[in-house]
Amino acid sequence: MSRRLLFAIALSLCATRAHADEDLSDLDPRIIQMANTLTANARLHFIAGYRAFNAKDYKTASKEIETAYKLDPEVPLLYTWALQEKAAGNCARAVDLFQKYLYSDISKAQADAARKAINDCGGVPKVEPKPDPTPDPVIAAPLGYTWYRDKPADALVAGGVIGLVIGTIYFAKAGSTASAADSAFYLDDHDRLRDDATHQRNLGIGATVIGGVLAGAGAALWIYHSKNASVTTDGHSVAFAMKF
Repeated sequence: MSRRLLFAIALSLCATRAHADEDLSDLDPRIIQMANTLTANARLHFIAGYRAFNAKDYKTASKEIETAYKLDPEVPLLYTWALQEKAAGNCARAVDLFQKYLYSDISKAQADAARKAINDCGGVPKVEPKPDPTPDPVIAAPLGYTWYRDKPADALVAGGVIGLVIGTIYFAKAGSTASAADSAFYLDDHDRLRDDATHQRNLGIGATVIGGVLAGAGAALWIYHSKNASVTTDGHSVAFAMKF
């Protein structure tokens, strides 16, 4: 163990023993109680400050309490320090300290006492600034339903239209093929073209039926969504909500 460390330990033991042996009989019990809540070094300065205050040496009292507060920044010490500054005639400094004390976690009675002390020094108590609340997201009024933004219904209708177009094409082909069959010179050609016309007509019927079903489903979905949809926006994005 180094000599420097041994010396530090010896000083600490001496300081502790000195505090234990110190006569505190001249102090108010409340002062003793508060002193016992402080760290060892802060306690020594706090007691010295209190004794200087009793001796009306306010300058020394203020300096000692300031040192105690910096060593152990307890809220009650802040008020005591402000009182010493006020007693010493340093009202501007006292007002700043009382104001800082007001921003601490204190009772209503303590806050009232601090405000009165500020008024006595010619100051005006300030209200603790509050942080700006986080604004809630702005939701605009629901927009009207727009069919071309309804992708499921749009897809069904588009598929239905394609089916109907294909059906129409096959019906046209079937009619043309049937006419060619009627004009055929040979019976074999007539029968072949008639079969082709029948096949094309069947394809046209199938495509038309499927197209009609898809288009009808899409139109029904448009109607349903237009009655139950709620589209809102905050100016940056669009939300689509559906009632079921």
